[in-house]
Amino acid sequence: MDITRREFLGYTAGAMSVVGAPLPHWTAPSVAERRLKKWRVFCSDQDVLPESSAGYRAVIPQRRWRFEPWEQSDPLSHCSLVIMSSVFLLPEKIAERLRMCLLRGTTVIIESGAGFASHLEFRKHRRSLREGLGLRVAGPVNLWSPPRATPYVDYTWPIRTRVRDFTRLVPPANQPGEIIAWAGDLPVALRQRVGPGTLIYIGSPLGPALLIGDTEAIRWLYAVALSA
Repeated sequence: MDITRREFLGYTAGAMSVVGAPLPHWTAPSVAERRLKKWRVFCSDQDVLPESSAGYRAVIPQRRWRFEPWEQSDPLSHCSLVIMSSVFLLPEKIAERLRMCLLRGTTVIIESGAGFASHLEFRKHRRSLREGLGLRVAGPVNLWSPPRATPYVDYTWPIRTRVRDFTRLVPPANQPGEIIAWAGDLPVALRQRVGPGTLIYIGSPLGPALLIGDTEAIRWLYAVALSA
């Protein structure tokens, strides 16, 4: 856990300011701060929800994603948090790198982007997650349709918060791990320990909420980073 509580409070204070305002600017980093672990955002070749990737990148402080020259050879080894946003298909080469990250103790977030996929495309999505990272997911659900009409996701870990949902949900299926978010009685997010690392699956894209400045979504992401 290399992020300080002071830094976390600074980030959340910025998130709670006027929507669209920039996050706090920081002074030149100290020697200790130069060793801060980085937060990296990736998207698959089929970026079906580009606003999700943009949302994550918009709220990550520059000093957390900017790599120094000595970190360029293997940037993932310097990451405490790796985010795969709006995943449609997870290529095996990327899955292999993510497995290596987990074995190094990294927290890896997998955000599903297959809520509106066709039946055939969704089967490919489900298979790639299962074969790549051992994640099992159920079929898509529309939270906005009656009788459910539950357009909110309630997160229970690492903090309790509520985030508005704008898309279809791809729930995690029954498997080892802890359910950390719900939409009514439907599971939305799952946390698993994988060796020394943590694998988090999110079935409802969080990036769009980040992009519009949803303070609760930003607080949740920073809390995950604090726990990494």
